[in-house]
Amino acid sequence: MAYMLVAGLAISAATAALGMRVDHQTQIDHHSGPVAVSYRGDVAISHKQVGTVAPAGKMSSLRCQWAANMSVARQATATGGASLSRTMDSAPILTGSRPGWCSTHQAAIAKEVARRTAAMQEHLQQMAQEDHQTLRAELDRLHGAQRAG
Repeated sequence: MAYMLVAGLAISAATAALGMRVDHQTQIDHHSGPVAVSYRGDVAISHKQVGTVAPAGKMSSLRCQWAANMSVARQATATGGASLSRTMDSAPILTGSRPGWCSTHQAAIAKEVARRTAAMQEHLQQMAQEDHQTLRAELDRLHGAQRAG
């Protein structure tokens, strides 16, 4: 009797901090005065093992699906010293798939993501641009509360 080793892998996901950080500083205009804003994007890679291992001579469907995500921390300093903070998470910036075990590809995936610094910087600037309206609304609420108080 031939034994078949078929490991039906439960879809497992692991997230690893890449140690990659991108920064963006800007200034927005507000009726209360100029506001200095800094954004810090921390990149993390998630790995998901999918598929099955097949016996020798059979085609394996084992794959490592990965995604690079960014968590952005915003720090704004308004006129008068008020500080406004916010944290935002993004949809995956980069995704990919490699045949085989995730554990054997983690270093190569990390290098691939690290080579895409320009894409990370562009994504951070886009998130910052999208945040400006929210920041202005927070500033309006802050200055409305100060006038009322």
